[in-house]
Amino acid sequence: MQRTLSLVVATVLFCFSLPALADLQEVKVGGSLRIRGNWYSEQSSPLTFDKDLQSDQLFVEQRTRVNVSATFTDDVNAFIELDSYNVFGDTFRGLDGSDGLYGVDNGSGTAVNFYQGYIEVKDLWGTPISMRVGRQEIQLGSEFLVGNNDTRSRFRGLSFDGITLSSHFGDFKLRSWYTELVTNNNPLRLESSGDIWFHGMQGSYDGFENMTIEVYAIHYAQALTGPLASAGFISAMDFYTLGARFAGTRSHFDWDVEGAYQLGDSGRADVPGVSSEDVNAYAITGKAGYTFDVRMQPRLFVNGVYLSGDDEGRAFNRLFSDHEYSQFIDSTDMSNVWLLGGGVGAQVTESIGLAVEATYFQAVEDFGAADNNVGVEAAVSATYRYSEDLSFTAGYAHFFAGSGVEDGLRISASGATSIGGSGQSDDLDYVFLETSISF
Repeated sequence: MQRTLSLVVATVLFCFSLPALADLQEVKVGGSLRIRGNWYSEQSSPLTFDKDLQSDQLFVEQRTRVNVSATFTDDVNAFIELDSYNVFGDTFRGLDGSDGLYGVDNGSGTAVNFYQGYIEVKDLWGTPISMRVGRQEIQLGSEFLVGNNDTRSRFRGLSFDGITLSSHFGDFKLRSWYTELVTNNNPLRLESSGDIWFHGMQGSYDGFENMTIEVYAIHYAQALTGPLASAGFISAMDFYTLGARFAGTRSHFDWDVEGAYQLGDSGRADVPGVSSEDVNAYAITGKAGYTFDVRMQPRLFVNGVYLSGDDEGRAFNRLFSDHEYSQFIDSTDMSNVWLLGGGVGAQVTESIGLAVEATYFQAVEDFGAADNNVGVEAAVSATYRYSEDLSFTAGYAHFFAGSGVEDGLRISASGATSIGGSGQSDDLDYVFLETSISF
């Protein structure tokens, strides 16, 4: 590990010296604003599906992003992006709380973070290899397992600290990354003291017209720490994810199919419901659509997902997925569940688009619940593009709770946490209104 860290440091120092050797050619400034108002009929986490126990939730969230890109000679580029995520009213500066009626103003305003900051060198030394060093987004394929967390509500974003390498040889492309998610709190950065590492490799082939084939291998390693031990872990969490994806379009059809298998050490102790520390899980996802070549371009689509779980409490870990299959029960960590859905979308006018969809959810393992029925979710949304850069979106979703949630079903937090369990199966509602602009 020490040799790897030394290589990382040397690479970073080398890349930071490159801009000094190159001439500045172009500087671009960009950014975006995204504001979304949300209303949920139940605010608890995990969900109880009992309206008598819970109140509703109303909040407006905003994410502001500003970036600067500097292009130098010799295919050198530097990119810096600042962002801030906040909820309306959390850091209002106009009231100091001295009368005891209002919240205390800490004077700090909303935190601004370095969301991305990296140096990129393309075609290193005349080779088809490019390198990016620093904090950066990593999006793998359709983002089924690795994305940037910008879907639906609570769009905080996701970036990684590390190095990515990419290369191309005709229709073949290869990308690898090595990132550190969490470092230990020891100032000497000693070994085995709490680091979390995430790295992998992806290969793709684009030789077929309007189609792509991808394969990947991902490694996640988390050292054993005090909090993990208190949660029932007895060793480091160390597992691999192997997968493949096939996507494309043909005539008016489009499709995207992906499968992944996980193996390794979960680090889990022998607790009730768990008799093995081995990771043995898999996932299959697919969607297909057909777009009619008529006015409004209506598109019919179906999708299905299977996220494995077993009677020993092991479920597929979705890593850093950006797929959210529900406005209510999924925060990209839902597992031990399968679903089947479909819908239709249409471009009513040049500026207005409509979409309607419905999804059925069922748990794979019930762990003693009366049945596996999670429920059905139906949603409708409309988007109005005021201009090329400014858009407005509104939507409504209703969750018809299944009887299985009365006893509780373990489908949250990678199958480790239950939703429901209150003896009730009340339906849920959600309404949102969002506007976004980019420049």
